[in-house]
Order: sequence, then structure tokens, then C-alpha cells
Amino acid sequence: MTGHISEELPRLLTGEAPRETVLAAAAHLRGCADCQQELVSAVVAHAALTSARRFAPEIVAAVRDAPAPERPAAPPPDLSPMFGQVREEAAAAGRRRSRRRAALAVAAVAVGAAVGVGGTLAGQSLTSPTSSAQTVALAAYDKGTVPATADIASDGRMVLDASRLPDPGPSRHYEVWLTNRARSAMQPVGWIGSNGTASLTVPTALMSRFQDIEVSVQDLNSPKYVYSGTSVLRGSYR
Repeated sequence: MTGHISEELPRLLTGEAPRETVLAAAAHLRGCADCQQELVSAVVAHAALTSARRFAPEIVAAVRDAPAPERPAAPPPDLSPMFGQVREEAAAAGRRRSRRRAALAVAAVAVGAAVGVGGTLAGQSLTSPTSSAQTVALAAYDKGTVPATADIASDGRMVLDASRLPDPGPSRHYEVWLTNRARSAMQPVGWIGSNGTASLTVPTALMSRFQDIEVSVQDLNSPKYVYSGTSVLRGSYR
């Protein structure tokens, strides 16, 4: 076959081209815009002849009956290899698309997991110690009725979860203290928020001077600010 298929089109369309020519033409058509246009023109001409056969049969009959050199009938070409190759290429393209979709899905899941872990760590960095050394159980004490917990990190960060405590009442707040065993010394270290939690940073040197955590109910309207004498939680961390 020459560089383009224009010279082979008549034999291709009539079925006279050998199998090798058919396969070569199919491969060439995939990448040659000029020959693709030639094929379109040939299809249009074939459609025109078909229409003429329907609407002007006498003209077609005259052309058909005109003498022509006799040629031996050629068997129709075997197009199955070409169709098989096209089907194989389409299947390979489908497999590549499936692999890309699977890779994107895995990437999406991986990205979603990374975002979820990052969000969790970000939330923990705001509300909990980064290197928790121990969790202290704070039991109900004195006027208290519900327990709580305190996570204490080695760097002095302390996170209290006292969300089960009831509302202390107007102008009252819960305060966190460090105390010794005999409760003869008490050091305030922070307040519990309205959501029942507290995130505090206490110097390790100060932590080492005491052994217990205590939570009291403080009246902010008291004329003299001291320990109120009313506690609701207590627990030992040493």
C-alpha cells in the first residue's frame, strides 16, 4: 500500500483488497486525518449510489448493464483480525480507565483518612496533652456527686474533663487546686470552663510540691477571695 489509502479505497470498499492491505489501511486510518476524510467522502458516495438505486433505478440499470471487462470474483476479505485488534485496544483502554478510577478512589480514601487523623490530632492539641503520662481519677468529694478525670502530661499540661458536674449556680465557678495530703496547703491553678472542661499548664516544679488535685465551688462575689471550703472533686496524682 502507498503512503495514503486513496488508491486502495475502491478495492477496500468492494472487498477486493487482500487481508494485509485491509489491516494496513485500518492502522493508517487511525492516525491520518486526510485519509479519514477520503473515507468519509467514499461513504457519502456510496450513500448517493444507494439512493439512486432506490429513486432512479433506470439509470442504475443502464450503468450496471454497460459492458465491463470480466474479472475473476475475489473472496471477501477477512476483517476479523482488524475487528479483533480494535476490540483489544478498546478493552485495554477500559482497563486503563478502571485502574485510574481505582487509584483515584484509593487516593481519595487516603486523603480522607489523613484529613481525619490530622483533624483529630489538631483537636487533641487544643484540648489534651501531647504526651499524657497518666490519667487521674477524680472522685466525688465533700459536696460532689459525680466523678471526673484529669490527664496530666510530663511537660505539666493538664486537661480536666468534669463535664458531668452540675451548673454551680449564679456567680459561681469551679476552680482547680493543687493540695497536699493533709490539705494544709492549697494552690489555685485555673478554672473549669462553662463546658465542664479545663486545659491548664502547670509548672512541673509546682506540681512536684503537691500530691492531689481538688476542685472547689467559688463565689465570685465573695468580698475576700480564698478557698471557699466547699469542694466537689478530689484525686491523687502522686
